[in-house]
Amino acid sequence: MHKSILLAILPLAVFAAKEPQSWPLTGVVTEECAVAVNCHPMLYAAATKGREDAIKSELRVRDSKGRDIPYAFRAAKTRVVDEVKEWRELKVTRVTEADGRLVVDAEFPAGSSNPERFLALKVATPLTDFEQSVEVSSEGVPLASGVLCDYRKFADLRITEMPLEASYRRTLTVSFAKPTSEAAAAAFERTIRENGEGKLEAKSVRESVVNRPFRIDSLSVAVPRTRVSFEAAPPMIVHTACTVETDEKAKKTVLETSVFGLPVTAIAVNATDRNFSRKVAVFRRMDARWHPLTSGRISAVNLPGERKSKLEIAFGREVREMALRIEIENDDNPPLTLETTSDAGVGLPVALKVTQYDIVFVAAPGEKYSLVVEPGADRPRYDEAILGYIDRVQDPARFEIGVNTVGGDPFIIGGEDGPTAIWLTTPFDVIPFISVIVFVVLGLICIRLIKSTTPPKQES
Repeated sequence: MHKSILLAILPLAVFAAKEPQSWPLTGVVTEECAVAVNCHPMLYAAATKGREDAIKSELRVRDSKGRDIPYAFRAAKTRVVDEVKEWRELKVTRVTEADGRLVVDAEFPAGSSNPERFLALKVATPLTDFEQSVEVSSEGVPLASGVLCDYRKFADLRITEMPLEASYRRTLTVSFAKPTSEAAAAAFERTIRENGEGKLEAKSVRESVVNRPFRIDSLSVAVPRTRVSFEAAPPMIVHTACTVETDEKAKKTVLETSVFGLPVTAIAVNATDRNFSRKVAVFRRMDARWHPLTSGRISAVNLPGERKSKLEIAFGREVREMALRIEIENDDNPPLTLETTSDAGVGLPVALKVTQYDIVFVAAPGEKYSLVVEPGADRPRYDEAILGYIDRVQDPARFEIGVNTVGGDPFIIGGEDGPTAIWLTTPFDVIPFISVIVFVVLGLICIRLIKSTTPPKQES
């Protein structure tokens, strides 16, 4: 009987410690397409602690029927939309010289899509060393004026573009103030006169001047074009709780915090003091000891005429550790005052900069999905055809994790940094707790077994 109880308790304890955790995803697509969901810090915390790349091995995407869906784990990207200039060459229809001005009529090229507005005008000319006043109009309505120039004789300055903020016009009239310009010729005239005795009597040098027509090779207008690009998403800011101790003998403040294998690239100490400069050393936990990771200096100056703050120590790479230790050298200064706000989700003593990663998969119309972390699972191997397609999709649809549906979730979204500000407290580690219970239960069982098998003392 006792043996059967013992065999039943051990699998139960292992199951409780290794039980998978699941999070539903919010979002539905109307047609088959690639979707992405941000890898939330709680997923890292749910994975096996101390296992290298645990999240990549133990994470699964599952549909409503419990089937595994192939996914790619990749660095998150941000869609960036810029407005850039696109130049369109105009067709010159007429050139006249009137009232001492050069007037050029041009029209927007037919057959191309008409933009909503113009941004600038560009005049292509082979001339150098000139200054030209330009006026632009359309059907008698003035649109813009400016100056084009080339001063390379004096400085490296050439301007052949001018602003033209105007709505779309089919025709433009460009008027130049100087149809011709003067320039010193490369050659010059020299005259030497001698007297009757052959001695030099006078010498004169006269530079010649040439008139140059203002040659125009082409006229172009700039129109707006939308350019979409993708760049690495900004780091997630994760505020963490930690232990804070002051070592009076070593004159140091020591902070220790759990980071659950998050891809951390920098760490900041949330000190509130106004004026200070302290050396900081960061350590990582390996082989039950603290090993140096990096070092730097944090400082703040808040004085008249000078205000600056540098509270961050950068690692220069991603660091995936279970815990970090920060030692602040106080010397003979008082310990720094640190933020201690807790339930608000911001203002905790330490803030981490964490690289954002996306979980990308192909979703079916109307299907519901969930994320599952299975501690101890092997790394999945999916079809390269699916992974290749996912990798080529730059801008997938977005799903979100149903964070609020998980009871006891230690990660709270909010704070002054918006949706990327996350409060991270050290969650209750169920494994040591269950281990203690198991050992206590086993101890009680053993004691009971010993008592039941020990023969009673014989009375004399």
